Amino acid sequence: MALPAVSFSFYSGSCASLHGILAVETEGQLMMCNPSTEQVVKLTSDCIFVGYDPIDDQYKVLSWDNKIWEDPNAHLKHKVLTLGDGQGWRHIKNTTLPYMAISPNVCINGFLYYGAYCLTQTRDPVMVCFDVRSEKLSFIKAPLVVLQWGKEAVFIEYKGKLASIVGNPYGAVSSFDLWILEDVEKHEWSKQICVFPISVWGFFYLGGMSFPGTNRAGEIIMAPSLLSVNLQPFYIFYYNVETKNIRRVRLLGIGDSEEFRRSYGFEEHAKAFVNIAHQHVESIAFFKDPLI
Repeated sequence: MALPAVSFSFYSGSCASLHGILAVETEGQLMMCNPSTEQVVKLTSDCIFVGYDPIDDQYKVLSWDNKIWEDPNAHLKHKVLTLGDGQGWRHIKNTTLPYMAISPNVCINGFLYYGAYCLTQTRDPVMVCFDVRSEKLSFIKAPLVVLQWGKEAVFIEYKGKLASIVGNPYGAVSSFDLWILEDVEKHEWSKQICVFPISVWGFFYLGGMSFPGTNRAGEIIMAPSLLSVNLQPFYIFYYNVETKNIRRVRLLGIGDSEEFRRSYGFEEHAKAFVNIAHQHVESIAFFKDPLI
């Protein structure tokens, strides 16, 4: 499936699969893409995230005005767009104190999470939680380290829970910290240090790996963010947090294929970014037009 031309920022560009629909996010733009039907829907807004409700089988887009920080005493109003119902944008009743969203988002079991700073005197770091079905918003206190990388922060689902991967700035090729939200009500997080075997250090480098999520076995998936300039094998890595073991799987026909690069217009020595949607499934969902 070929997507319309779009300029991707290295760190802001993302691609997540929500029950068969690819949500491709870049700065100021969201594209909803169905590879099965080749339908592409574009949405543009300053702050816009999409979540999926598995109970009612609905996709909802959440948006708000991030300029609220200009008036710290105001309340932040959100609006929601239910894709496919043809009713357009509508404001939801739930309002919050002003905050500044600073990180990517992740949707887990019908809940959309993203990092933010409350615009109070203390600038408390929080995870904003949006219940896609009930359309209610809440704040979860978060360790400062979880949000310190801003747009480069990594959030994944780990064993059904929200988790954050925090790189080690002093040993990027050797380890990372896994922060897990253990109790949503009590705002309790745990931390595990994940150490890579020396045998794979040569494959990792700072800013060069992405963490799409976990597989059904609970292994953390890691993959290069870029194709190598020269023809080289492309590997996906699977890390077991409990045993500290890591395995790799070679993906044929991508990094080592001249035909692949020619087919998709990758010029020699040009950067080719890689986004992996590891939970993608086939879907025949079709969104009505117009959406707004």
